[in-house]
Amino acid sequence: MIKKLQLTFILRLIILCFLLTVCRIHAKIIVFYAPDCEECYAILTDSLLQHLEVKDVAYFNINNIPNYELLLKVEEIHQRRSSDFPVIVSGNRLFFGNEIIPNIETIKKEVDKHSLPDSILEKGVPEEKPSWEEGIIVVSQEGQFREKIYIAFFTKAACERCDRSEKMLHYLKKKYPYIVIKIYDALNRDDQKEQEAISIASKVPDKERLVIPTIFICDTFLIRDGITEKNLEKIISENKNRMFLPPWDKGKEYEDLVNEGIAERFKKFGALVVLFAGLVDGVNPCAFATIVFFLSFMTIIGRTRREILVTGITFVVVVFLVYLFIGLFLYRIIGLGFLSPIRRILYYAIAGLAFVLAVISLNDARMLARGRPEKSILRLPSVVKKRIEKIIVKESKLRNYIVVAFISGLVISFLEFSCTGQVYIPTIFFVSGISSLKLKALLFLILYNLAFIVPLFLLFVLFIIGTSSEQLYAFMRKRTFLLKLVTAVIFLILAISLILVK
Repeated sequence: MIKKLQLTFILRLIILCFLLTVCRIHAKIIVFYAPDCEECYAILTDSLLQHLEVKDVAYFNINNIPNYELLLKVEEIHQRRSSDFPVIVSGNRLFFGNEIIPNIETIKKEVDKHSLPDSILEKGVPEEKPSWEEGIIVVSQEGQFREKIYIAFFTKAACERCDRSEKMLHYLKKKYPYIVIKIYDALNRDDQKEQEAISIASKVPDKERLVIPTIFICDTFLIRDGITEKNLEKIISENKNRMFLPPWDKGKEYEDLVNEGIAERFKKFGALVVLFAGLVDGVNPCAFATIVFFLSFMTIIGRTRREILVTGITFVVVVFLVYLFIGLFLYRIIGLGFLSPIRRILYYAIAGLAFVLAVISLNDARMLARGRPEKSILRLPSVVKKRIEKIIVKESKLRNYIVVAFISGLVISFLEFSCTGQVYIPTIFFVSGISSLKLKALLFLILYNLAFIVPLFLLFVLFIIGTSSEQLYAFMRKRTFLLKLVTAVIFLILAISLILVK
């Protein structure tokens, strides 16, 4: 009986050793995926990937802790951290996300090269084939038998138009699972080069290159206001059964022409072109609103023309210096993404205040028309007037107003920066990295910023011309009703413009 038990034990041990030997992982391709990942399903069921003709493929579900830890180890070995899924390891190369399909041939070539040792792979729990969640299969079935449509999207932080475009692409990705989207950061120099290369391949006009946001899809492109659901769906519908190279692959052919192309375009920039660009970008409703509110307040409380002049100049100079400083030092260092919600709140706040003041001004005009000026809301009670004269007018220091103007200019400049210089600023910054063009780029950057503050400075000068105390008060006494109506219209236009440009 004992001998029989010993024989059984030895037999089982032999079988176990055999199974352990047979079951060792000798995979040529390693795949990390998640069962609930739509992109994983779309890529791993792609017809190109299905025809790899590689039998030794091991799938690792990263929802299992050992497999996720294995992925971390693999990334450490390859010194590359994946930012998307699935992840495929072939030979000595690691590929992930949207870069897998375009690199199918490379994956094939890498198969027979030295891969990960079995001792590392044995730490995971492999599967012969992926196990998908039912919902993912249903959602992805529409795109399973279609050619992929590739989209290259160039965006940047703190750009609200870009944010809207990105949300639009996520919506279309869910609706059309066969879409493959690659997102680029326009503040990154390498991504700028890629955008230029794709632009050359797509025959984008010079004046529309490096514009943000831009979408390259199939054999065409969309920029700014042209990026709409209707336009994108039309392109997708017209090309759903056609095959196109991904835009990033089309651009590879023109990579050698990138530096030359941007430099040549920069050389075509005349001083007048840069000057005009700065003037257009300088029409800045938020900065206009701030300086008008600020100087109007100083006029009402009776500050001298000299004090108003010094304060206004401080605001304008700060705006110029901050823009130049951002241009010279911070453009690539900070994304300014955290400023987007702050800017939105500020715009709505000022727009709301302007709208309220427009309504109040109309009401005051109505009271004046009825001969009841004492019912006007936008007027100071006599008690308050006397208090202001005593505390603010008599005791306040000029430096306090200068400090407020400085802080206001600083805040407004940072909040507005990400919305300006759509074409010219990216080009100027790009060529600043080309040694032979650095000086010209610097001079153009200064010229752009000088032009940028011209509209603000003109508004300030016009305000100063019309604010001689005696002239202002005499004019207001004679034309108070008309002034109230004009003020209401100005505030209303200001409120609408702030909402439209937010």
